[in-house]
Amino acid sequence: MYKFSVIMPVHNKAATLLDSLACLYNQTFKNFEIIVVDDASTDGSLQILLQEERKGKLRLYHRDKPGPGGYAARNYGAQQATSEWLVFFDADDLLVYDHLSRFANAISENPSINFFVNAFRKMEGNIVLPRSEFLKNGVLSRQEALAAFARSDFIHMNGACIHRNTFKALGGFPVDRYLRAGDVYFWLKVICSLKMVHYDPTVTSMWLLHNSGVVSNKNNIIQTHPCLDLKREFNVGLNWFEKHYLNAAINRKILSWAVEKKIVGRSVEKDIRSLTLFSMRPRQWMTLITLIIPQPYYGRLRDRVLSG
Repeated sequence: MYKFSVIMPVHNKAATLLDSLACLYNQTFKNFEIIVVDDASTDGSLQILLQEERKGKLRLYHRDKPGPGGYAARNYGAQQATSEWLVFFDADDLLVYDHLSRFANAISENPSINFFVNAFRKMEGNIVLPRSEFLKNGVLSRQEALAAFARSDFIHMNGACIHRNTFKALGGFPVDRYLRAGDVYFWLKVICSLKMVHYDPTVTSMWLLHNSGVVSNKNNIIQTHPCLDLKREFNVGLNWFEKHYLNAAINRKILSWAVEKKIVGRSVEKDIRSLTLFSMRPRQWMTLITLIIPQPYYGRLRDRVLSG
């Protein structure tokens, strides 16, 4: 039986697919399977994957017509998994050679934990963006993990490893609910549902932002941030401090989306009304004040700040 099932959704990723697959083939830890779900690719991705399948490198599942998106593809891949541990990897990003070995070592040292996180880096073209989180290596309590999420996104799709039973119990990634950030919603849901998680500050994956059409498409942020739904779903079961940090994390994500909306001229009234004010951090108050500025003046202020 394999130790890990690596789930990779693919839709028109021919330009990056072979590089991403090479990251998996070059892992020092070899006891894993690759499950690829191709969602009606038309750019040659399917032909590449069929060749790799014939070589015995991966298991391929293909849809002739576009499905409901990447979250559904990941959930379907998880259903086909034969291992206890699920790892997700996007077909336009990169992994370091010890990504899986670090998960394997952490799991063997912490057999009671069901969720493991390796640090990641964002890249924009050839530029490595600054890293904002500075977390300890090892086990984080639920409160510590929520407090960390209130400061920064320390979990990324490529950097997470979750026990299959936990993934199933939580319903997998949300399908047909969100156009974007359903994974952020899910990771926070995982933290709220578990008493402990494990974090490794060693960077083992690179998120290539310039390849992410989901992030660049501003039509995907019409609604309020998906994390807002967690307020209703976890209004019981958390202690006061955990609820405070959960609300602070939700505030951070709401404000982040509101800034994106404001830049492109969309209303942020609903976002502002969704904030939990008693959980606001000092810097977030400054962001909120700028969001209240009428649109024409906001644009001029932002341009002035960016120009130095």
